[in-house]
Amino acid sequence: MSQLLTLLDQFFMTSHGIVVCKILFASLLGAFIGLERELKKKPIGIKTCIIIATTTCILTVVSIHAAEYYAEVSQNIRTDPMRLAAQVISGIGFLGAGVILRKSDDAISGLTTAAIIWAAAGVGIAVGAGFYFDAFVAAFMIFCAVKISPLLMLFLHPKKSYIERAKLTMRLTNSCAIERVTQRLVRKHHRIDSIAIKDIPDGLVELDLKLTLKRKETASELYLALKQFDEIVGIELIS
Repeated sequence: MSQLLTLLDQFFMTSHGIVVCKILFASLLGAFIGLERELKKKPIGIKTCIIIATTTCILTVVSIHAAEYYAEVSQNIRTDPMRLAAQVISGIGFLGAGVILRKSDDAISGLTTAAIIWAAAGVGIAVGAGFYFDAFVAAFMIFCAVKISPLLMLFLHPKKSYIERAKLTMRLTNSCAIERVTQRLVRKHHRIDSIAIKDIPDGLVELDLKLTLKRKETASELYLALKQFDEIVGIELIS
């Protein structure tokens, strides 16, 4: 056992061992950054962030070592040791663009996830360049930003703390029920983004609403509450 520890200690003191340590540390920080996205079931999670951080780390290491190697080969060769890493930053934007979506209601989603991709790349580059403490602090601050900012907004603007968009379609027995339904939504501080009213056969009225739901009431709770209205004969709720 002692011989194994000695061999490992000697290995991690070599240039190859240092590269392995950088890759492992970059992978760990990438997993830490992707944890929040993974918990929220986003398309970019732990696995993707590990791949991004590890790849950018090794590219930075290669960029630095290549510059040092060719500088030793010939005095006429001068290259920027961070040139390859700089190209990674611009190239990673294509991956981030793939997770930004424009929904049918003109809402934009995926910006935070795209920023996480860029952040994981930056952390990987920092580790590859040897700035371990800087990379750790950055990863910690990024994680805190995505976890604490919703709670901070809930504290600063409690009436504006919305978390879920929904499309609500209801069939009502009469048009007078429209005001009752909308007033109930307003009392719960749900935001009505758009409203459409249409007459349908059998004397019914179809009410289409696009909502942004308040944190304190989920879509399922809203559905059960609306089921209590006698004037509502049908509900379709998509969130």
